[in-house]
Amino acid sequence: MALVAAVGLKANAASPAARIAASAAAVRVVLGGMLCLQVVDRPHSGRRAAMTSPTECKVSAKPAIPLPRPNHFLTRGREPVRSMSQLRTRRPRRSGVIIIGGGLAGQRCAEALRRNGYDAPIRMVCAEPHRPYDRPPLSKQLLAGAASADPPAYRPAEWYRRESIELLLRVAATELLPTERQVVLSDGSALRYDRLLIATGSRPRQLALLAGYENVWSLRTLDDCRALRTVVGAGRRLVVVGGGFIGLEVAATTRGLGAEVTIIEAAAAPLAGVLGSKLGRWFTRLHEGRGVRVVTDRSIERIHANGMIRALRLSTGEIVEADDVVVGIGVEPDIGWLAGSGLSTPAGIPVDPHGRTASAEVLAAGDAAATFDPRLGRHVPGSHWEAAARQGARAARAMLGLDPGDAPLTSFWTDQYGIRIQYLGHARLADAVVFDGNPTSASFTATFTRGGRAVGALLVGRPRALPAIRQLIEKGEP
Repeated sequence: MALVAAVGLKANAASPAARIAASAAAVRVVLGGMLCLQVVDRPHSGRRAAMTSPTECKVSAKPAIPLPRPNHFLTRGREPVRSMSQLRTRRPRRSGVIIIGGGLAGQRCAEALRRNGYDAPIRMVCAEPHRPYDRPPLSKQLLAGAASADPPAYRPAEWYRRESIELLLRVAATELLPTERQVVLSDGSALRYDRLLIATGSRPRQLALLAGYENVWSLRTLDDCRALRTVVGAGRRLVVVGGGFIGLEVAATTRGLGAEVTIIEAAAAPLAGVLGSKLGRWFTRLHEGRGVRVVTDRSIERIHANGMIRALRLSTGEIVEADDVVVGIGVEPDIGWLAGSGLSTPAGIPVDPHGRTASAEVLAAGDAAATFDPRLGRHVPGSHWEAAARQGARAARAMLGLDPGDAPLTSFWTDQYGIRIQYLGHARLADAVVFDGNPTSASFTATFTRGGRAVGALLVGRPRALPAIRQLIEKGEP
C-alpha cells in the first residue's frame, strides 16, 4: 500500500475493489518504465529512514533516466530506485567511520566528513569522560583558573546529536584487527569499520627515577590539569623538569600564580634542540626576568623522598628542594594498543602526506602518526595543534576520494607571559639565521635560511606577520 500512497491514492478510497484496481494500475505504470520513484534519505542519519507518510516519497511523471550509481561511501540524500527487486532488497547497513581518539585531529576529521557529504555512521571512541575538548588551555588559562572550570569543548553536545556523531566515552581501543576491519574496545566490545582513523595522540614521557611519587605530575588531560591546579599556588616550590614548550608554559602560568618555580633542562638552553642555543637563551632570559630560576646543562642524579619527593640532587651535586614536580620532557605516540597490527613503529604510525597507512582502510593523524614530510624526505613523528587539525581534515578528504591539497608546513605556537610566540618550518635545515628586530626584546622575527632561502621562522610578539612568513617559506624565497 506504500506504493499506492506514493502515486497519490487517498486512504479513504471509495471501495476495496477500487483500491485494488488502482494499486494494480500503479504497479503496471512503474514496471512499464513510465514513473521514477525516489526514496528520500534523512540527512546525517547513517541509516535509511522508515517511510511513515506519503510525503516521504516523490514521484515524477517523466520517463525514468538511467543514472550512474553513486559511490556508497560518499552518497548522501536521494538515490533513485529503478526496479521492484531494488524495492524488496535493503542495502546492507554500512559500518561507517570509526575515529579512535577524542582530540583535535579526530574532531576535525568528523567535521570534514559531514561537511563533505558523508552520511554513514561516525563513531568517536574517547578514553576520557569528557566530549572532545581543546588541550592548549590546559597549561595556560585552565591551569591559571578555577580547578572546577569546564573543559573548552570543541562543540556543544547538541552538535554531535544534530550531526549524528556517536561519542563513546570512558572507553579505549585495545586491539586492531585490520583483516577483519574490527577494533576491540576496553569494555570487551568490538566495532566494525569501513574506514578507520587512528588519532589517539600521545602520552607524556616519564622519568623512571621520579615515577610513583604522589607529588610528581604530568600534564596531558583535563583531569591532570585539575589535579595540578589544586596544589600549585603562592609560595609553593615547583620544579619543572624539561624546558620544552609544555614545561615553559607550565612555568610561566604557575609563576603567575605565585609559585617559586625552577626549570631543570639537560641541554644548554630551553628548546635548543629545535631553535638552537642562541634563541634558546632568549627563553632563559624571558623566564628569569619573571623570577623563574632556569638551570641548564644539568641532569637529575638522585632524589630525597619519604613517599613524596622533597629534593632533587643534580649532576653538579646541587640540591633543589621541591614541594611538587612537573615532568615535561616530551611525549611519545599513544599506540601501544596497535602491537601486532603491523602498522606501527616506536616513532608512530608511518603515513603518507594525506594520512594513509599501509592498510587501505586505515588512516592516522596527529601525534599518533609519523607523517611523511616531502620537504625533509622522511617520516616525521608527532605534530602540534595546527598540524593535527589540518591532518584530521585531510584524512577525511582522503577517505572520501577527494583531493586533500598540499601538505601544510610544520608549525606551532605558545603563549608565555602574554607574549604570542609562533614557529613554522624546519629550523634544523638552516645554515644561517636572519633577525628582523631586536632579538633581546619581546618583538622580533628570526628567519632560518639555507643557501639564502627561508626554511623556517620564529615570530615573537608578531602574530600579524605569520601569513607573509608562511608564504615566504612555502615559496622557498630568500
